[in-house]
Amino acid sequence: MSDIIFSDRMQHVGYSGSLALIGKVRAMRQQGIEVIDFGQQGPPPKVARVAAQQWIDDPSSAPYTDPRGWLNLRQAIAAKLDAENGIVADVETEIIVTVGGKQALFATLLALVDRGDEVLLEDPGYVSFEPLVRLAGATPVQFPLDKTNGFRFSVDDIRSRVTPRTRVLVLCNPHNPTGRVLSMAELDAVAALAREYDLRVVVDEAYEHFVFDGIPHVSLASLPGMKERTVTVQTMSKVYNMGGWRVGWLAAPSPIAEKVLAVHTHSVTCPASFAQVGAEAAIRARVGEGDLPISAIVEKYAHQRDAMMAGLSAIPGVSCTTPEGAYFVFPDIGSFGLSSGEMSAYLLEAGHVAATPGGAFGARGESHVRVVIKADVVTINRGVERIATALAKLGKR
Repeated sequence: MSDIIFSDRMQHVGYSGSLALIGKVRAMRQQGIEVIDFGQQGPPPKVARVAAQQWIDDPSSAPYTDPRGWLNLRQAIAAKLDAENGIVADVETEIIVTVGGKQALFATLLALVDRGDEVLLEDPGYVSFEPLVRLAGATPVQFPLDKTNGFRFSVDDIRSRVTPRTRVLVLCNPHNPTGRVLSMAELDAVAALAREYDLRVVVDEAYEHFVFDGIPHVSLASLPGMKERTVTVQTMSKVYNMGGWRVGWLAAPSPIAEKVLAVHTHSVTCPASFAQVGAEAAIRARVGEGDLPISAIVEKYAHQRDAMMAGLSAIPGVSCTTPEGAYFVFPDIGSFGLSSGEMSAYLLEAGHVAATPGGAFGARGESHVRVVIKADVVTINRGVERIATALAKLGKR
């Protein structure tokens, strides 16, 4: 049999680093090994599960929904966008329900960029941004986040990377993996830059609800003049713990939404109807994982963040920037002399603790690992003890 010839786009696209770690943890647990991944969450809202089950039991539930998404869900999303994000979106022309937020990102990139176009990305940044850009045929261009300044970016650093081929700027707010939250000053600067160079901005707001210490989350599209050039991506996966249901959405100006819809209809048609029905029920009930009000969930995660920060910061050789949002801590472990991949493997083998290699998020994440804060404080303290013990055996270099 002759060698298989793969497409050029696959030369720089590999498997997701975070999903690879999840697979390793799953395999170890199947062998009876207790692994702490700090990933425990409450169940999806009961109202979502009940609504989905009722839909499944209805004999008339078989057809596809509208490719834009079930109308009732789009109406719930529109009300949520208006109330929580300051974005007024037309349910018929500016909202598309997608198979998770990731599909919204990919369909948007397929609609906006061509081969040879450039897309500006944060470094470190979400593991799938660069592969999605490459799969869309464009060229990723990273700009640095400064870890000495809370992983902030300089707009001048972004501006210096803009060329005649630059089409799109992609942001994650709150940020995965660092947990930073964009300030109004940063959002204003991004808006001015986008207008100056006529850029489209795609904002991944998957962690929009997870903001701490009274810091507000502000959607870029709510700023004057930015709705017309911004695609806002949100999801049921995080605060609702409905990741496996695969329901997300985007809000975009109608000219962009129409092109994204064309990609969407030919690639996935629509998400599963029962999942959309469950999503609508949860959004309208304003309850998240474990049937808790969203404000109570955020308060709980703030305590878990504080426990993780206190534990990691007490370990010699480990330094941490306090995350303002999302549900990650991104400690610097560079003093131990291992690459982030080696450190992740070592902690999993020696401590039975899961931490994603920082290098999976870009070159500037290489001296870090990412740990989540979804577990209760007792579990976090147990896991941190394991990390401390494993690192003490390793020693600083």
